[in-house]
Amino acid sequence: MSLITAQHHLGRDTFHHVWDRDLAPELVVKPGDEVSLGLRDPSDYQITAATTASELNDLDPARMDVLTGPLWVEGAMPGDVLTVDILDISVGAWGWSAILPGMGLLSDQFPGPYLRGWRTDGDSVEIVPGHRFALKPMIGVVGVAPASAGQFAATVPTNAGGNIDVKYVRAGSQIMLPVLVEGALLSMGDAHALQGDGEINGTAIECEADVSFRVGLIAGGGLEAPVIATGGPSDDPAEAHQVFLGVGPDLFAAARAASSRAVDAVSRALELDADVAYALLGTIAELRINEIVDRPNWVVGCMVPSRLFQ
Repeated sequence: MSLITAQHHLGRDTFHHVWDRDLAPELVVKPGDEVSLGLRDPSDYQITAATTASELNDLDPARMDVLTGPLWVEGAMPGDVLTVDILDISVGAWGWSAILPGMGLLSDQFPGPYLRGWRTDGDSVEIVPGHRFALKPMIGVVGVAPASAGQFAATVPTNAGGNIDVKYVRAGSQIMLPVLVEGALLSMGDAHALQGDGEINGTAIECEADVSFRVGLIAGGGLEAPVIATGGPSDDPAEAHQVFLGVGPDLFAAARAASSRAVDAVSRALELDADVAYALLGTIAELRINEIVDRPNWVVGCMVPSRLFQ
């Protein structure tokens, strides 16, 4: 794991499990400061290289998507916009993907448990024999404290950010967040070495990471929800894909249908058990809304690299 030098640092021993506007800040920073955070494994180390699939039934969901922070940003007031420019993400040497009981777009079809470990100390991973995919480290959870009092799960996305799982939160990107409480109380977690759009099965390649970023502040920016600027071409898809469609009046049902068809095709093409194919799609499939204007039906596509079928 590479070391990141920054003006401020919080290590993996500084963590919390909920969003709460009343949490005491662990670090005070100013707009323009650079910060590095050590992010814990998204399971809070409940899953290790020694974990077996059957042990996934005993996970404590309250510990998932553990957060590093919070950071108090001087001058940040409700109505402002906090900017976070991601400078670098360095992932750990090992990660995991899983089908967790009760989680995922097709959890009724694939209840799990299933677990696969990955070596993530190189530039790519071999998804199946003969097919390597470049690692694209990203941060799944980035957000600020909510305006409402109380404790809120780290696993849930909201207009304050949180577990948004947008794969474009990568080095070179900027995340803009609405400030809802004084100081903003920024936290991050849930690093992924590789994730497809939609994170279909509920996990990507989950791992610990070091992230460095620069904080900024736009007074009175007035955002209602996060905005992500990719900082350049998103380059997706960078190769040929087959697009499996789901068509119908319900976007969620259409997404399920498209994903289920992709699972079946990958399973047949690669001679994999269907649950293994499903778990792989969380790392490499791209789930997109392709059409949403021709009533009464909408179209969702699940994109899978064509080379897997050749």
